[in-house]
This record gives sequence, C-alpha cells and structure tokens, in this order.
Amino acid sequence: MVPRLKSLTCLAHDGELIVSLDPKTRVRVADPDGRVLALLRLLLDGTRDVPALAAALRAQGFAASDDDVTTVVRQLDGLGWLEDAAAPETFDAHDRERYASNLFWFDAFTTLDVPREEPQRRLRAAHVLVLGAGGLGSAALMSLAGLGVGTLTVVDQDRVELRNFARQFTYTEAEVGQPKAERVADWLRAFDPALHVTAERRRVDSEEEVADLLRRFRPDLVVHAIDDPAEIDRWVNGACVAAGVPLVRGGLAYTQGLYWSVDPGVSACQECLVRHRERLAEGVDRVALEWPLVLRQEHRNRGIGPVAQVLGGLVAMEAMRYLTGLTPPAAAGRYQLLDLGGDGATRTDPWPADPDCPVCATAPARAARAAA
Repeated sequence: MVPRLKSLTCLAHDGELIVSLDPKTRVRVADPDGRVLALLRLLLDGTRDVPALAAALRAQGFAASDDDVTTVVRQLDGLGWLEDAAAPETFDAHDRERYASNLFWFDAFTTLDVPREEPQRRLRAAHVLVLGAGGLGSAALMSLAGLGVGTLTVVDQDRVELRNFARQFTYTEAEVGQPKAERVADWLRAFDPALHVTAERRRVDSEEEVADLLRRFRPDLVVHAIDDPAEIDRWVNGACVAAGVPLVRGGLAYTQGLYWSVDPGVSACQECLVRHRERLAEGVDRVALEWPLVLRQEHRNRGIGPVAQVLGGLVAMEAMRYLTGLTPPAAAGRYQLLDLGGDGATRTDPWPADPDCPVCATAPARAARAAA
C-alpha cells in the first residue's frame, strides 16, 4: 500500500489547518509544530509507503516512528482523504480516459481499501433491466450508459412517435413508426460499442410476465418506467421482491417529480405503501375508500425534456448507489419529491415497512433471516 492524498484544499494559520475535500465539509486540525502539514505534503505524489513517509519526516526534524505514521494514515483514511497509489489498475488507458469523470467522482467515496476503479468495475459487471423506453426510461438509459453499466436490457411495447421528441432524445424523426426498444438499443450500442444491449418489444400485462423477464435476463437491478396499466407498480414490486432484485421507480405527478426504490427484504416495499395508505384513509379520509369515482381527468404526459432528464438522472444515481455500494440508497422505502413546477424544492416522504406485508415475506433476504 502506498497512500496518496486526494485532491483537497488546505489552509494553514497559527498552528492550525483547515482541510476540505468536499466544500460542504471543513475539518480543523491542530498542527502546532507543522508535522501534519509536512506529512500531507509528503503524501501528495503517492510515491512513499509508511516506512518511507516516517523516514522523510525524520529527515525534516520531526520525531516519527512507523507506528506513529501508521496511526495518522489510518485517521486520514477514515476522513476519506487518501487513496492507494499502488492499487492494481482494472482498466486500460482507453477506459480510464472514457470514464475519467466517473473515477474522479468515485474518488470522493473511496478509501485505501476500495480504490477508485473498483466502483467502475462493479458497474461494468452489472446488468440493469429497464422497463419502458419513453421519456424517463430513455433518459435513465443515457445516464446508465454514461456510468458504464456493462449490460442493459430494454423492454418497451411502443413505436417512436413525433410527439416523443420534446422529451426523448435517443430517437430521430427518420425512426418514427419504428420500435422504441430496438432504436434505443441501437443508440446505446453506437454510444458505447462495449455495452451489451438486448431489446425486447413487448407489453407487460402481469406480475408473472415481470417474473419471467427476471428469470430470463437475471438483472442486478430493475429501473421501472412504465405507467400503464394501473396495476403495473404492484406487479413489478411483487416480482422484484420475490426475486430479491432491487427496483428503482420514477415518475411525474402533474408538475411534481418523484422517485423511490425498494431493497427487497431490507426496506419497505410498494405493497407496504399501499397498505399504509389504506390505514391512513380508514382513519383520516374514509370517503376516498367509500365514495365512487365519477370523474377522472384524462391522462396527459407532461414530461418535458428537462423534467425527463432530471428524473432520469436521479433514477440512475439511485441505481448507481445499489450497484456500487459506495453509499446507501437515498430512496429505499421513501418518496423523493421535487417541485418541478415551482421553486425546485425537494422533500422526502418515507413510508413504514409493514411487518405483515405478504410481498415482503417473499423476499429471499427476509426468508434467510427467518431461517437463521
């Protein structure tokens, strides 16, 4: 291991340092004799292991044993300030250049034990099944491809229409009338020839059909971007939870953007939400359960381009959290809501896991805990 300092900012004054890796966080470090700053400077080029660092400090007049430096290096690593300059390289020069921005992003979360190329390796090894290639689905696919997810399966029943072009940017007017799944697959292959892409033109009409897709393609995660029929959320939720496959769902409610996810056997699922809403309605809004529906607004897709791109990006970010494991999912068992028609404000609305949820009971993780 050869520790190297990440790209951080350090201010020094009167025996104290102010260090910042992320601008939103500053760390004050007491450094009365300057040895901490000296060590940080020695760590800049990533050419010295711990014994060499200790020797270099002693050469500058500081008392420093190997154990002393090991202790400080562990503390700096705990702050997320270090990476291993001797970590083996997973990718060739082409891929390191292609994914340079990704690697710099991962730098903010990695440690001496988890090099920056490891999250990218996990993404390249991952398989995401995307249900729906409309505004949200195609936007999410663009971001997933940019992240370098190695295998993508696209399922969509529709054909390209002229009205799609306000929010869907993976198609051209020359492709009007052609199947979306196949055309977005072509776009993905042209964007990154190394991607493995499968397209399937079909309508999803039952939970068993979703389960069949999971059995056939064995994805690591599902992005759910289908709005029709009305039961689709429960079907996808039921099949994914039973298979132990995380799912991320995004959508638009008039001008409010939203996304949520389910970590099977860990977080609350969508059926937990349905049961929670029924309990709330029984105590607060009984008329919603008892009164007949006599008027319903015709559904209109209001997803303009910026909305689709924002929501697709957030859905892809949530997928990245699951696939890399760098940070916990932000939307597991909770709505993440965005006021896209107003000031862009965000809020979080979690729902409780139901201990008696029949869908959660099918999750392999939950069954394994019960058997232990």
